[in-house]
Amino acid sequence: MKFLDNEQRNQIGFSFITDKLGITTAYGIEERKNIKPFKASEINKLIHELNSLEKIIKSIRDNSEEFNQIGRIFCKLKDIRNSIRRCNELETLDEVELYEIKYFSMLVSELKNILSKLHLDIEEVHLNSLEEIISVLDPQRTQIPTFYVYDEYSKALKCTREKKKQKEKEIFAAKTEEEVNQLKQQRLDLVIEEEEEELRIRKELTLRISKETELINHNIKAIGRLDFLIAKAGLSITYNGSRPEICDEMKIHLNKAFNPEVKEILEKGRKMFTPVSIELKGGTTIITGANMGGKSVALKTIVLNLLLGQMGFFVFAESARFPILDFIHFVSDDMQSISKGLSTFGAEIIKLKEVVECAKRGNGFIALDEFARGTNPKEGYYLVKSLSTYLTKFKSVSLISTHYDGVVQEYMEHYQVTGLKNVDFNALKHKIDLNQTHSVEIIQEHMEYRLEKVSKENKVPKDALNIAVLLGLEEEIVDIAKSFYNKEG
Repeated sequence: MKFLDNEQRNQIGFSFITDKLGITTAYGIEERKNIKPFKASEINKLIHELNSLEKIIKSIRDNSEEFNQIGRIFCKLKDIRNSIRRCNELETLDEVELYEIKYFSMLVSELKNILSKLHLDIEEVHLNSLEEIISVLDPQRTQIPTFYVYDEYSKALKCTREKKKQKEKEIFAAKTEEEVNQLKQQRLDLVIEEEEEELRIRKELTLRISKETELINHNIKAIGRLDFLIAKAGLSITYNGSRPEICDEMKIHLNKAFNPEVKEILEKGRKMFTPVSIELKGGTTIITGANMGGKSVALKTIVLNLLLGQMGFFVFAESARFPILDFIHFVSDDMQSISKGLSTFGAEIIKLKEVVECAKRGNGFIALDEFARGTNPKEGYYLVKSLSTYLTKFKSVSLISTHYDGVVQEYMEHYQVTGLKNVDFNALKHKIDLNQTHSVEIIQEHMEYRLEKVSKENKVPKDALNIAVLLGLEEEIVDIAKSFYNKEG
């Protein structure tokens, strides 16, 4: 089962979200790379992930200084995984690797002390003590984050180094070149002896550390999880996210959901994002509205929040409730398929075949954005109507945005972008007539992007015709269009 490809995730703003995660360590980056949606059989794991995230968010708000300290420790942590692998294979570690393992162990000790004060009670971020490694790599008990092969490791090493120093003094005091050369040869012999002893010690240290690598690897995983959880918590705090409620039935509720990427773009242009509120259930729901009405943004917002919820994130909404889905599909313009030689419509059909196969095998969420707009309008209308009817036979929740009228059947839910419904049309037309060079921007400012349910009493506005009038389309064309509207009731 599929939860969007990379191109679709980028389209809905998921890549924007993952780029915003303030992950510091290489271990946290690994966690982010391996993120995937929870399966229906993993509901307990998803609930646990949300519980853990909730604890971290509360703790960050109550203990900001401690989390600043954790952040500073994270900045100092190097990626020692390759050294640990070599250690497991008993490949002798060099002094730099031994230093990095020592420093890692000291930082873990510091991090462990901070976590003990926070009482997070999250099992997977529990850290094992690495005091044994610190003891091995810090024989002088200085607690200084440096390393070399200390004299304390070997009496023979200490003796050799003392002899070498004595030879250096003798070289300095020597009076003839022959004497200097003899002493230098003797010193070289001692250097070789020293290096051989250091190698023996490093082999011994590698063997001793290899017995602790299971503890180190556990800590590496725990640090990665902690870094990732803190990043997710920080994201939720920044955007005021909320914990989604996971339910069993195929019903989706989103209240005032938003898409951070679109919101940020609009705010840079000093515009407001209209939150999306919607109730969906198994079968087909249709969203209609003019092409400038924000249907695509609504779909991307819904898909993004559902995907995040399936992955154990808090969602960008005041409240949300949905089940664990078997798949999520989002079909819209696919530039990758087009670049491979397929038309827009051809790419949609290829995707649709995959969607139908998933719907036959499981219960998921299907979003189709202006499906069949790449073919002629009459065929497009029939295809969308047929598809929306066909998808009602499945338990999956299907959401189709379209500008075609007449697609909605009585047994389908129908939402409409409010659009220009509540605008004083004459006042807006007058405003545009005074500033025609900015006509589109003026319409967008007055367009209401809220979704509202359509009923028999709540008629669908003809925003496409209204926009054409506002943009100054030839009056005779507008009159002909109106006559067609009237004929069709």
